[in-house]
Amino acid sequence: MHKFWRSAAECLVASIALILLTVVFYRLHFNLATASLLYMIVIVLLSRVGSFVSSIVASVVAALCLAHLAPPAYSFRVDDPLDYVAIAAFLITSFIITSLASRVRMQAEKALSSVSYKVVEAEEQERQRIAKDLHEGIGQRVTLLVIAIEQLKAGSLNGVDVPSRVDGVLKQSLEILTDVKSLAHELYSPRLEYLGIAGVMRSFCKDFGEQQRVEIDFRRQGLPNFVPLDISLCLFRVLQAALHNAVEHSGVRNFDVELNGTSDEIHLTVSDCGVGFNLEMARKSGGLGLNHMHERLKLVKGTLSIDSQPKRGTTIHARVPLRLGADSMGATG
Repeated sequence: MHKFWRSAAECLVASIALILLTVVFYRLHFNLATASLLYMIVIVLLSRVGSFVSSIVASVVAALCLAHLAPPAYSFRVDDPLDYVAIAAFLITSFIITSLASRVRMQAEKALSSVSYKVVEAEEQERQRIAKDLHEGIGQRVTLLVIAIEQLKAGSLNGVDVPSRVDGVLKQSLEILTDVKSLAHELYSPRLEYLGIAGVMRSFCKDFGEQQRVEIDFRRQGLPNFVPLDISLCLFRVLQAALHNAVEHSGVRNFDVELNGTSDEIHLTVSDCGVGFNLEMARKSGGLGLNHMHERLKLVKGTLSIDSQPKRGTTIHARVPLRLGADSMGATG
C-alpha cells in the first residue's frame, strides 16, 4: 500500500510540474521542438528517481501537453500531420528511455543486493571462524587449565610438588592470554594507529606463523611515512584473508608477503608455491573470500589481481592509490 501511494504521489507531482511547464512555454512562446526537449529532460530525471509507472504517466501527460501546444494552440486538435509524427516519436522515445532507466535501476539494485549479501556472508563466515577458535581452541584450553588448577588444589593437600605445578599452570595461562590477544588483534589492531601498517603486518605474520606453524617471509620497501588508517586497515584485512586462505588451501608451509609503495600508491603481494586453484571457478562460487577482498579494496579505490593455476601456486596482489599531499610523503627503507 505504501508503494502505491508513493507512486500516486509521484504521478501527481510530475503531472503538475509538466502542466506548469506548459504554462511557462505559452508565456515564452517556445516552439514544439524546444518544449519536447525540456519535457524529455523532466521524464529522464523522473526515471532516475521515480517509479516506472510514474514515468509512463508523465510521458503520456507530456505528450498531451505537446498536443495542446501544437497549432492550433490551446486545443488538443493537431492540424499538421508532421506534428502527429513528432508527438508520437516523443511518446515512443519517452517509453524507451523509461524502460531502459527502469531496467538499469533494477540491475543496479540487484547488484547492490548481491554485494551486500556477499559481504554479510563473508562476515558470517568470519564470525564462525572466530567462534570455532574460541570454542575449540581457547575454550578447551581454559577447561584444561581449570582442571589443572583443581588438580593442583587437590595435590597441595597430598604433598605434591606444588611449585612445578604452579609454573605449568602459569605457562598455560600466559599461552592462552597470548592467543586471546592475537585473536583480538585479528578483529581490530589498535597498533595500526601508532605502529603503522608495516609494523602491524610484520607482527601479524610472526604471530600467525607461530600459531599455524608455518614460515612467512615478510618484506617491506619504499613505504611513505604516513598511510591513511582506512587504507592500512583494508590492506591488513586483505593480508589476513590471503594468509588464512593460503594456509588452508595451498598445501605448503612457506609463504611470501611483500609490502611496498611509491608516492602515489601502495602494493601488497601474498604468494605461495602451493597447489593453486582454478580462478574462474573460485570467482563463480564466491569461495576463498575473493569477493570480500574485492569489495574491501573498492572502498579505498583499490584493485585486486590474482594469478593462480592448479599446481603452480598463487599470487594475490592488492594495489591502493594514496591520497596524500606532497608535505606528508617520504620514503622509508
